[in-house]
Amino acid sequence: MTFDVVVRGGQVCDGSGRSATTADVGVRAGRIAEVGRINTSAGDAVLDADGLWVTPGFVDVHTHYDAQLHFEPTCSPSSWHGVTTVLTGNCGFTFAPARSADDLDWLLAMLSRVEGMSADALAAGVPFRGGTFGDFLDGLDATGIGVNVAANVGHCAIRRWVMGDDASERAATDDEIAAMAVLVRGALHDGAVGFTSSQLDLHVAHDGRPVPSNLASPDELVALAAAAGAGGAHAIEFIPRSFLPGYDEADRHLIRRMCRASGLPVSTNTLSRIPHAPDGWKRSLDFAEEVAGEGLRVLPMFAANHQGAHFSLDSTFLFDEYDTMRSCLTAAAGRREEMLRDPSVRDKLRVELADWTGKSFLFVPQVMRFEVVQWPEHEAYVGRTVSEVAAERGQDDLDCFLDVSLAEEVRTQFVLAAPPDADRLAATEELIRSPHVLAGSSDAGAHLLSFCGTDFTTRLLTEWVPDVLTFEAAVARLTGVPAAVHGLSDRGVIEVGAAADLLLVDRDHLATSTPRLVRDFPAGSGRYVVDATGYVAVIVNGEVLLDNGRDTGTRSGQVIRG
Repeated sequence: MTFDVVVRGGQVCDGSGRSATTADVGVRAGRIAEVGRINTSAGDAVLDADGLWVTPGFVDVHTHYDAQLHFEPTCSPSSWHGVTTVLTGNCGFTFAPARSADDLDWLLAMLSRVEGMSADALAAGVPFRGGTFGDFLDGLDATGIGVNVAANVGHCAIRRWVMGDDASERAATDDEIAAMAVLVRGALHDGAVGFTSSQLDLHVAHDGRPVPSNLASPDELVALAAAAGAGGAHAIEFIPRSFLPGYDEADRHLIRRMCRASGLPVSTNTLSRIPHAPDGWKRSLDFAEEVAGEGLRVLPMFAANHQGAHFSLDSTFLFDEYDTMRSCLTAAAGRREEMLRDPSVRDKLRVELADWTGKSFLFVPQVMRFEVVQWPEHEAYVGRTVSEVAAERGQDDLDCFLDVSLAEEVRTQFVLAAPPDADRLAATEELIRSPHVLAGSSDAGAHLLSFCGTDFTTRLLTEWVPDVLTFEAAVARLTGVPAAVHGLSDRGVIEVGAAADLLLVDRDHLATSTPRLVRDFPAGSGRYVVDATGYVAVIVNGEVLLDNGRDTGTRSGQVIRG
């Protein structure tokens, strides 16, 4: 019996959480054909895994790679960190289905605004020009992708298809909700694996209006959840409006209704201890535990990556909960700069930015640092805080922050890094230990100039093993657990018949790095990436995608249709 590939002599960690064992893994036609002691034949390609750990490829449940897959098919930097399957279309944001090219352009502009993607890169790099969700998936199939993708259908695109521009203006009628339910079932029939939505106030579209899903009534959300369940979805992703303080009673009632109507688990937001809502994470965790006792599954995520944000004023959403700043940053270029220079506007900003109550972003110039400047005369500012530079310039913090940005066409890059916090680490440990919380939080493919969280996999394995989880348990949280939640029955495990998504890992050299800025996307647009070491091979459906981090050029990824 011959094999296409035999992975020889590694410590096989099968994704179940059980202790690893030394074994060979034989692969044939993209599937695992044998696990154990294998006698190889002359035609077998052998990968020596002696001294290495062999695990299933990781599954990232929360990404926004819908666009990037069209022009960067390896889903870097996620694949650099062992991810072989991504779930796209989260938070209710997809650009399919799109009834017309005009609607597609509107959805792409919205996506650019709320998910921090370059509008120029989307225009240059996304060939999809509208159609059904099936048309979108067919396009990905034809592109040739390096990893597997399971695509969710997003509420905003569904709403705009049915309601047109009114989707951004008002609640839906009963007939419109019924039409949306038909469209959700159609997308699932075409291959979507789930339905997603969100109702965060900070999500404001490019035209200054709320994103369409924010205008949906509870009855609309429940009806679409029911349609998702009836249509064969495996899970729903929903981020409620009140997630920061830990879900208010209205959102708790809504989430319960969505679970019951669909019969599905509801995956929710990332939980983390934050200064202005220090108990929110615990209230959310308590709710997940409470509904589990009712036979329902609410599954938030934990953040193993480091917290912080990079941003520039030309593309950020971080200030969208502040009315005046949001009005400025969503204004047309030219008018935006005029407003930011206006002394009366700045007076309003000083008042609003000083009010941290209930806000998810804090303007803290004492720790906010200049990271990338555009003009040589500002090079001395790099690495220094806004407050330090303001004192040197004889300005207050806000004037310095805005004046330097405006001088550089609002493209100055800042970084706000969370300082070490023992309380936050203790909260994260409790979340990691909980069986009701999924590994996630990467937001990969989005917020490209604000955040890069793709290292959550590597950090879980290096910073939380062995003190909080065994290596085998941590691998299960990245593989078998998320695959089971999302109905990926042949992923996330090493067993005969499963897809041959495999990692060869050198634990002694497993590490990540600090984010770095690159400009390698269409139209010269930039993004932050995080490097990884220790992944000797990343194998997708039996073919090596990355060899010690080097792209081999194979494109064996699959669109996993529900």
